[in-house]
Amino acid sequence: MEQKLLLVFQQSELDAVKMYQVLTDKAAGEDEKQLLRQLGAVEGRHAAVLRGFTGVSDLKPTDKMAKPIGLLREKLGAKGTYTLLALGEHGAYFLYQPLAKKYDALRQVAKDERDHGNTLLKLVRALRRSLPIPVLGN
Repeated sequence: MEQKLLLVFQQSELDAVKMYQVLTDKAAGEDEKQLLRQLGAVEGRHAAVLRGFTGVSDLKPTDKMAKPIGLLREKLGAKGTYTLLALGEHGAYFLYQPLAKKYDALRQVAKDERDHGNTLLKLVRALRRSLPIPVLGN
């Protein structure tokens, strides 16, 4: 059961990489694009951490997140989409908690997910108020 869950998380992290690539392509400004690229890169590192636990190296990113989020971005705009993504990232923090108690490396993954959610909310505020785009980790 645990191995299956780790595989699901690994695939989700790979799918998040593709999702952030789609959002990067749709982003308006270079600072926003850079932030989304950074978020995607961290998701890729998460997949690598999980690969260390699963031993499965042949998973590939799918469109399971990218397509619907891309459509949301077109229909809701950046602020609405990033707000929903922030909720998802915060949710991932809680989903990782049982495994993070057992595996030290997943504590950082969980923390990163929470930080991604916070960063996306800061991005929404910045876009609403024409403020500078936040930097990942701040």
